[in-house]
Amino acid sequence: MLRWEVGLSTGIGYRHPIDDVLPSVSRAGFRAIEVSTAPRHLDLEHPECWAELRRSLTTLGLHVASLHAPFGHDVAFTSPDASLREHALVRLTRAADALQALGGALYVIHPGDEDQRWIWEREKRLGFSVESLTKVWACCQERGLKLVVETPLPHLLGGQPEDFAWILERLPSSGTSVCLDTSHTSLGRSLYEYIDRFADRIRHIQASDNRGVTDDHLPPGDGVIDWDSVVAALERIRYEGFFMLEVAGDGDLGEHLERVVASVRRTLGCGWPPAPPPPAAAVR
Repeated sequence: MLRWEVGLSTGIGYRHPIDDVLPSVSRAGFRAIEVSTAPRHLDLEHPECWAELRRSLTTLGLHVASLHAPFGHDVAFTSPDASLREHALVRLTRAADALQALGGALYVIHPGDEDQRWIWEREKRLGFSVESLTKVWACCQERGLKLVVETPLPHLLGGQPEDFAWILERLPSSGTSVCLDTSHTSLGRSLYEYIDRFADRIRHIQASDNRGVTDDHLPPGDGVIDWDSVVAALERIRYEGFFMLEVAGDGDLGEHLERVVASVRRTLGCGWPPAPPPPAAAVR
């Protein structure tokens, strides 16, 4: 019997428009999704498209559980440059608008960007992280969303448990929780430390595997992570939330989805996917 609702990030097809990816995701048996905001995947510049996307989701029997906030060098919300931070916050706010329009609730965000120069100005960058995330938290509160801070790769800002805890302790506790990324934390040799240390704050799982060197975004069981131990640790802390697969996909999407479904059955047990719901009536 499955312990948690299994979902899938649309990042499995992030190189394609989200509309082209969703039918395959639905046919594979998934119902809950996390929306990727990769460029050319989700259009954040034209809000008028979001209502049609939500109708497509309903027709396909899908629902948005979460959205991954924009991330990268061009979303520099911890930069010492105030104009870059402000520009990033505009994009992050637009993503919150999209999540609200799509009917989701969990706004997943990294505590920093990909600028590795943070190491030379650690304290300042940590402070900017808290400042910007607090503004995003307020944005989420206004829209009825929950801020979920993701455990990043170990070489990025906030990627060490002490720094992550420092940031989390300075954010409003109400409406803020933790997303445990299994690949990120395993690469930092701190997966179980994060589970134990933040047990009462973990509300979301991004599940993927790796080969022990880079963030490969493999389906669970295709890499080096001991999934029996991960599942046991999550059961020990009585985790309740989504088990959201954040896997990459190249080549034929349908074939890759078959491999992902097989990995779910191996990792979490048989009986998945569940029986599909009756077709939804078109939303007008």
